Amino acid sequence: MTDINIRIQNAKKEITGNEALLDMLDADAATEMLNWGIGMAASVAQQTESMDDATAELVVEPGLKAARQALRSIGNWAAGKYVDADDRVQLRDKLLEQFVLIFGDKSKLPPVDLLEKLLNEVDAAGNTPHQLILKLKNIIEKTG
Repeated sequence: MTDINIRIQNAKKEITGNEALLDMLDADAATEMLNWGIGMAASVAQQTESMDDATAELVVEPGLKAARQALRSIGNWAAGKYVDADDRVQLRDKLLEQFVLIFGDKSKLPPVDLLEKLLNEVDAAGNTPHQLILKLKNIIEKTG
């Protein structure tokens, strides 16, 4: 059975080795997203602490895929690529599904209306991508 610390380090490498996830963002926003992604990867791996390797892989693989997809979607949203309200509703639903895979079934997700309100803030004047990412991260960490 693999040591949990090795699983966590391997999961983190999955995020840090995929720079294309953050290409749409400026340096500050990309750094924030990268650090958040590393935390997501560690959370995914941490869920496998008492599992054998085969069972752990069944949790880690979809969890890391969800983390990569969430990072890409959040980055595109923060960069202003979800301009249509219908697209943001689809984004909201997709992110909620991905957060369950990342943080586990027992995680507490943000209320749908709160997440939707934040996703619509992308249109508000003065919000930088970095600020939007910080707001979303804060909502997820407070409820998760």
